[in-house]
Amino acid sequence: MATKKGLCPYCKGRIDHRIFQVNPEATTCFCPVCMKEMEPIDAIEHYLEYIDELLLKADNTLFVACDPSLAYQQYADVLELEPKTAHALIGRILCLIYMGKVRSSYLKEAYILLENTSFRGCDLDVFTNFLEKINTALDEYEYAVNKRLTFKEHYYDEECLRLYWSHLSDIVKMKELILSIFVEINKTKPKESNNAVINMLEVSIDEKKRILDLEAFTTDGSGYHLDHFFNGKPFLVRTSKEDASKFKRYRLSTLNPEEKGKHLIEDKIFQDYTVILKLRKFAIVMWILLFALLGGSVAGAFLLKENTWLLTLFIALAVVLSLGVALIFSLSLYWRSVLKKRELKLN
Repeated sequence: MATKKGLCPYCKGRIDHRIFQVNPEATTCFCPVCMKEMEPIDAIEHYLEYIDELLLKADNTLFVACDPSLAYQQYADVLELEPKTAHALIGRILCLIYMGKVRSSYLKEAYILLENTSFRGCDLDVFTNFLEKINTALDEYEYAVNKRLTFKEHYYDEECLRLYWSHLSDIVKMKELILSIFVEINKTKPKESNNAVINMLEVSIDEKKRILDLEAFTTDGSGYHLDHFFNGKPFLVRTSKEDASKFKRYRLSTLNPEEKGKHLIEDKIFQDYTVILKLRKFAIVMWILLFALLGGSVAGAFLLKENTWLLTLFIALAVVLSLGVALIFSLSLYWRSVLKKRELKLN
């Protein structure tokens, strides 16, 4: 009988020391560290609960705290213990998408991860749910890249257009892989919802391929067509010229980090609201201080009638704090609305 991993619920210390191999058919087992006697099923269940806790922690870091870099490492911690955990593998794929930059893409690594992830032996509902989240993330990724590289639907320069088409090609390739996985899953376990996702993916892929075939313009008025890809790099053909005098002020060396122009393109694709979400944790302290200042203002109105400057200071501090708290909560609420649109909130 093959052994399974168990975790001692009694001893403390490094987790890798507390994990040991358990024979599930045995009547009893002993922790190799503290030598405590226990039933094998208890050790196995405790280990599985620990893995679930690690996955939940990583999910919260990605979907709630919106910190893909940290979540990527937390999913990696799970894979060190259970290398074939599809949940952690696909979680890392989502992290790679949201860690993407303008000048470099992590989609190729994400593609390789997904290609090597098997749905067999997994909960298909969980697996397909994550695949849908990856598809949603890819759509948002494409929108964010396009928005970062354009002004009024014109790309800042030829290099920006080349970058966009390179990212878009990677997105199409990734979506085609997701589509092939859904088709295979649907053969194993046919579902109406799978058919709907398959149709949606086919439409999305066709639309993005159509964009690759369209003529695109830069702010100097030049029109370009995509000629071909070579080693993953797009080669463009200049096809036309239009009057672009209205865009003259936006023609900058946008990809040169040494030129600090107003419209210099930042490398980071997605806005980072992690700091705002962390500040929200201290908002309660600010609320307490605010009410204390308000109370002080009221008391000062009776006790400090002659010291009007001190009363004014109390009121001014209360106003500043209230504005700060309102700003923190409004930004965090906005970020929550972004998460809702992403449909990446935990079930």
